[in-house]
Amino acid sequence: MIVETHSYLRRPAYRLVAEQLRRRAERGEYAVGDKLPTEDQLRQSFGVSRHTIRQAIGHLVEEGMVHRVQGSGTYLIGHETNSGRYQRAIGSLDEIMSWPGTTTRLLEPFRRGVSEPAIARDLGADISDVRCALVQRCYNHAPFALTRHYMVSSLADNVIERGLWETDSTIIQSAERLLPESIVSATQNIHATQAAEAESELIGCSAGDAVLLIERLYHDAGGRPVEFTTSRLNPRRYSYRMDLRRSR
Repeated sequence: MIVETHSYLRRPAYRLVAEQLRRRAERGEYAVGDKLPTEDQLRQSFGVSRHTIRQAIGHLVEEGMVHRVQGSGTYLIGHETNSGRYQRAIGSLDEIMSWPGTTTRLLEPFRRGVSEPAIARDLGADISDVRCALVQRCYNHAPFALTRHYMVSSLADNVIERGLWETDSTIIQSAERLLPESIVSATQNIHATQAAEAESELIGCSAGDAVLLIERLYHDAGGRPVEFTTSRLNPRRYSYRMDLRRSR
């Protein structure tokens, strides 16, 4: 049954349910990547209608705390942990493209002359036609990730002109709105490396510390490369978890 209703008499029932599910996650009853109880189990647990449960889950989806997998269930993808780390459970491309619960700072806007020949080749462009932006990502006001975003000039200019990088979306989500075809795939490489002095302070570590380096190349439905990113992440402030399921 729902408790503490005396403090929230004017709040909709679905918000009460969503708040208590959030608290359960914060207490560690659900871990990142865990599957939540079914709608019927939650309905019986909270003593509310199935419609209310669906509204509550929908609210948590909008917050970026959970995601639905058709035919499988609802899974927890992010919440604050006792360690203070930002944790992610990755199970789809949509989750890779989003960073729920984090904030960003644009340290360097898109500019030319900072790409490498290999990156330009991956994007199928001349090196002079590639632009790069530098973005710092924070969780609870603590920086933990530094990402360089590489795009061809025409797409980068369009993102800038429309002010899309100023929204809550990630750069790749903003760019996708301008494409004739959706982004459907990404190639990812993960390495261990050392933090350079120039970037260490920007992700909350010391020069020479071990950091996670993630490189991604996104493609649209036509197989065309859209964006290449390199991210350096402080492992003391970030945890990366991937949920793998066997196909039937």
